[in-house]
Amino acid sequence: MGRMTDVRGGVYPFCRACTASSTAWRAPDSATRLSGIGSRFYGHRDVCPDCGSSVRTLYSTFLLVPVARRGRYRIIRTGGRSYVGRRLLDRPAAVPNPPSLEEPPSEFKNHPELVDATYEEAEARWAARDSAGALPLYETSLAACEKVLKADDPATLQVRLRVAQVLLATGDYASAIGWFELITPQLVRVFGEEHDLTRIAVEGVTGAQLMVGGPRAEMKLLSGLLDEDEKTLGRQHPKVLRTRGALGRVTMFAGQLGVAVQVLEMTLADGIEGLGADHPDTETFRSSLLEACDLADDRGKKKDRELSAAARHRWTLAPKAN
Repeated sequence: MGRMTDVRGGVYPFCRACTASSTAWRAPDSATRLSGIGSRFYGHRDVCPDCGSSVRTLYSTFLLVPVARRGRYRIIRTGGRSYVGRRLLDRPAAVPNPPSLEEPPSEFKNHPELVDATYEEAEARWAARDSAGALPLYETSLAACEKVLKADDPATLQVRLRVAQVLLATGDYASAIGWFELITPQLVRVFGEEHDLTRIAVEGVTGAQLMVGGPRAEMKLLSGLLDEDEKTLGRQHPKVLRTRGALGRVTMFAGQLGVAVQVLEMTLADGIEGLGADHPDTETFRSSLLEACDLADDRGKKKDRELSAAARHRWTLAPKAN
């Protein structure tokens, strides 16, 4: 498949350079009428010619009067009073280098039929910021890869990551989160935690979640997509499994541990039936269920722990070591 181009290596909608000089950040709650305490941005400078973000300084306010400086941020307006932002680093990190040439071995070289112009055209469209035009080309390349390569083959993972990035760039946040949540642990296992591809996936899911606006909003978005796709695609379709797996994880992070165990159990059962017990995606679902069971055992209520124990018994999941 070749090396992925890095023209669009930032966290959407920020460019690569602005991403490297900042860190993920969630906007503060707006001021309340009762307390009079809030925050407000001042200034507008250093406008980026690539992504359009600008540097603004955030102050805490009391009765709309600035009282304390909180830091500098790169801000992109998304309409009205809404925006996305990243906190500027005191010492900006160097712009990451492209992925190392020493990558894990792939079976791609043994399948010359996969070498065609589709992926390169998709990369060219992506570099030209034609995300809508790139998406069907990447999906075609991915379908071809997954016919002959494993889902966690390095070449397959690169195309999967591109599909997730393009979905994020086109504003399909629910589908993007489904892909990012699925492939991030696979990238960690195959490439390592410090690899640029893994970093892009971690930043990508963070960016998508920030655009959505928090766990409850994410749960609602994923639930809506899941309901729609289950009716047309069926419970065992790969897209449905991805979405339900992501829903289970955000439900877990929202503290609804028993519900998360149930959602992830269903995902694992359908994954085994639809993909096979040894499929890399099924293994990811199994790992998510184990994580939810561990959290339920550590932090859950009695009902959560009971659901965890039942899931461990059904799926022979070993309890977490003390």
